[in-house]
Amino acid sequence: MQQISFPAPDSMPGPQVFEPTGIPQLDLVLGGGLARSKLVVLFGPPGSGKTTLAGQIGFAAAKRGQKVLILTTFSESTMKLLQHLQYFRFYDPNLIGSSVQVFSLQQFLAQGVSTLYQEIAATVSQVQANLVILDGFQGIRDIYRDIAATRQLIYNLGMRLSLQGTTMLITTEADPRDPEHFPEMTTADALIGLYSKLEGVRTFRSLEVLKVRGRAPLVGRHSLHMDEGGIQIFPRLEARTRSLTFEGWPASSTHTALSERATFGLPRLDSLLGGGLTRQTGTLLVGSQGTGKTLLAFQFALAGVSQGEAVLFLGFRETGEQLMQKADAFGMGTHLRAALATGKAGGKLLLQRWEPVELDPDQVATHLLIALEQTNARRVVIDSIAELERAVEESSGKARVPDYLAALMAALRAQGVTLLAIKEIPRLLPTQIDFSADVVAVLAENVLLTRQAIHQGYLYRLFSVLKMRFSAYDYAVHEMVLAPAQGIQFPAADEGRQAMLERLALQQVKVGEDIEHLSCSLEGNPGASKP
Repeated sequence: MQQISFPAPDSMPGPQVFEPTGIPQLDLVLGGGLARSKLVVLFGPPGSGKTTLAGQIGFAAAKRGQKVLILTTFSESTMKLLQHLQYFRFYDPNLIGSSVQVFSLQQFLAQGVSTLYQEIAATVSQVQANLVILDGFQGIRDIYRDIAATRQLIYNLGMRLSLQGTTMLITTEADPRDPEHFPEMTTADALIGLYSKLEGVRTFRSLEVLKVRGRAPLVGRHSLHMDEGGIQIFPRLEARTRSLTFEGWPASSTHTALSERATFGLPRLDSLLGGGLTRQTGTLLVGSQGTGKTLLAFQFALAGVSQGEAVLFLGFRETGEQLMQKADAFGMGTHLRAALATGKAGGKLLLQRWEPVELDPDQVATHLLIALEQTNARRVVIDSIAELERAVEESSGKARVPDYLAALMAALRAQGVTLLAIKEIPRLLPTQIDFSADVVAVLAENVLLTRQAIHQGYLYRLFSVLKMRFSAYDYAVHEMVLAPAQGIQFPAADEGRQAMLERLALQQVKVGEDIEHLSCSLEGNPGASKP
């Protein structure tokens, strides 16, 4: 057996040095940025953002004081490339010709691979480049049509520049998952795939790290957005959550979280909940329109602020002005304005609102997690979680919804957050009050139900606790009163009134049962006319 000798410890290379890409969240996806003096390849179809991504990385490096060399081929002239990059805010014309040098390789392509290699190496040495961007490698491949030759070119350039401490970034037009292009790229230290697909009338862009030597990137495809600011990456929430480490979490923290309570600041309601919501849990607040869900969520948020906690309110429906009008109508406006005010005296409540149009769920999650880190918020309200479910289904398919919601709750628990999520349900409940098929209800530890019922011309709002996983709670149906200018009240009920409330709850279920039976009978008899 041949004996293998290993290099002495003193001769072993030192730890890798990683450079920031300058692209929000991309370093996180890559597992720490781009390794210095390595070869990186960007694959992608036309319009997927390869040139923009490479240019943004290049200008970020130049702004850090590095020398950047951009080489173009047939795919785009130097003038056209600069005109393309001028649209973005990261572009700085003052860097062109000094920190950023741009050259065309077109005149050398017809002279063969060897000449091309020598010209690139000489230009890199002349510029003393720290980062070399070769944009449009498919132009070289199309000319030579020799996999062995182009592979040797990439290998030689990678080795030469690595010895000089220079990082090389190559862009090429290809399907990232097409194996025909990989024989030439096996020498690359990092392979990054860009994707662009049209679903209906909507375009989805994404990024995938196919390979990074010596690092553990976040796997799978991650959302990629491009605007005048350049490219932003929004990591897939499930991959981001899996990378979290829970080691070292004190064994007593779970007990502490379950024993401490996040109260609503309404003594009777908190009593019904066994003292309030258990910390670091998820609570689903369900009910039809007009049952007081958003006001109850306001009460939960403002109670946290009054106790000195930072609170994040994530909304998708009402605008900030509409929310304020609703709060004013029920005597909460003054407290809400104080909680939202900036400065030392306020600012404990942060409102994040997203227009519910073509939502990207990973973009929402990224901004949410960033806000939690910045504010150290202990409570989060989502109004409503149904908008996030719809966004996941539209962007990634229905099968992803359970994983996304599970990852969201896991990420919030890891941050020590108590979640209250709102979700609408039909006004008339089916035969049984059963949310076992609802993904959010299954994942949430607690489920609260608000309903409406009419009795003798008067509208009653009913409140029930359907589930609390870690606490005793009151099983009875209770009245919730929304008093103008006074807010939410949970009045005590005598024995007769309590019986009336329970009858109203049962009558509502009975009406739902009758409608359900009528609907089933009509579906079974196509000739019948629906009322």
